[in-house]
Amino acid sequence: MDIKGIFNFNNDPGFGQKFSSKTKRVINKDGSFNVKRVPPKGKTRNYYHRLISMSWSRFLLLNLLIYILVNVFFALIYMLIGVEKISGLTRGSLIDDFANSFFFSVQTLTTVGYGVLSPTGFMAGMVASLEALSGLLLVALATGLLYGRFSKPSAKIIFSDNAIIAPYNDINALEFRIANLRSNTLIDMEASVMFTRNYKNEKGEWVRNYYTLELERNHIHFFPLTWTVVHPISESSPLFGLDRKELLAQNAEILILIKGFDDTFAQQVHSRYSYLAGEVIWGRKYEKAFTANVQGDLVVELGKINDTIEAELNG
Repeated sequence: MDIKGIFNFNNDPGFGQKFSSKTKRVINKDGSFNVKRVPPKGKTRNYYHRLISMSWSRFLLLNLLIYILVNVFFALIYMLIGVEKISGLTRGSLIDDFANSFFFSVQTLTTVGYGVLSPTGFMAGMVASLEALSGLLLVALATGLLYGRFSKPSAKIIFSDNAIIAPYNDINALEFRIANLRSNTLIDMEASVMFTRNYKNEKGEWVRNYYTLELERNHIHFFPLTWTVVHPISESSPLFGLDRKELLAQNAEILILIKGFDDTFAQQVHSRYSYLAGEVIWGRKYEKAFTANVQGDLVVELGKINDTIEAELNG
């Protein structure tokens, strides 16, 4: 089915429409945008933002690398001055001198000062003083970054691995399921879903069009359980009449934005996700992921968020 000309294409959420070649997915699986930024020449990069937003593993590895490099730098300076200028050390092999200078640097940088080693002479004292100051500045910087990372509000919403096309009343629907991985309280949850596809226009340019998908329910007041977001594929839906083969050929993608109010941080948080056409399973429906126990409590089994069973589609 050709849907050009039927729906309003002026619905660009901010990713652009015309490209010189076919593009990849818009939103990556981790929620980040698939956009590479090239800053203008001479412009300063926002290193603070990068340090705040990078993954924890990269952040900790970067801190460890800086810690080692700074100590190596000062260890080499102590070796140039002479390890005999460090009271409590005697010259040995090159490796021994470097190791002793390195561990003296660690004690000075962290201001531990076990009392066994100490600088003697003007040059060694000056270098040790500068290193102690550098250590205080680095600790203050690392502390500020850690606080910024821990205090930054964020949502831990998990999405089902696949979206599904399931029977819905007497038609079919596009569905996906989400849940809050944390035990905090999220309220006033809102879902926005868009459908995007690629095709070549008459000029041979690759064009990406966007269509807002109407949802059965785009807002819920409370989010203690799972939420199955449903888009009924009625005759007014941009997905109406399209099959899996056509969605794959059009490089279709489902773009998702979930917003809510985090009662812990008293701030709004959001989460992004997307499904490519190949990540949409046809002829399935979700199994319940929560039950009531004998005491009457609702029990949410987050491990079942992906569980589906086979279902016969309408039409």
